[in-house]
Amino acid sequence: MWDKTMQRNFFFAAIMMCGLSAYGQDGKTDKNGVIEKPVLADTPDAFAEQVQRIHEDMQPAGRYEFIRASDKRRVEVLLGQMATLLRSAGSVEAMNHDNRVSLFNSQEEINGILKHHDSNRLVCESYPPIGSHIPVTTCRTYRQIEEGRRDLAHARGDMTNLTRGSTAHGENACIRGEPAYCPGGGSNLNAGTR
Repeated sequence: MWDKTMQRNFFFAAIMMCGLSAYGQDGKTDKNGVIEKPVLADTPDAFAEQVQRIHEDMQPAGRYEFIRASDKRRVEVLLGQMATLLRSAGSVEAMNHDNRVSLFNSQEEINGILKHHDSNRLVCESYPPIGSHIPVTTCRTYRQIEEGRRDLAHARGDMTNLTRGSTAHGENACIRGEPAYCPGGGSNLNAGTR
């Protein structure tokens, strides 16, 4: 009987140690470089450093630069709530149960949002190329996908401006000899070609 109780206690202690070591992996990355838990609240000072780092990473060229505006606002609100809870209690250990649960839920929501928008996150797609029924799997980072999307939108904007009669620099994009393609029906470029 004593052996079974000792085994159960040892097993329980081992599980708790694994849980605590997994909980303490703040800033650790997976094999693709994605930060598993960007936020891990403990004390107000340590949390303030994490908040500063996250704000920097949400700027252009940062790890989370492609975060949607609505998600960024949500992260800001949750970070504010967490900071308030930590300042009022002084540390996680000093919090009552309800505040700990609230802090944990906010922390996990932030971590989920940031992990989803991590520029190093790998996204794979499987689809058959044109002319084939055999699917091909391609993998790109979230940064590569979002940069491609941004470049495509920029190119579409340039094409829209050209078809409206102006270039990206605001100049007329008249075609010599084609007054129909110039604002006002013609310009100095077309004078003499009529």
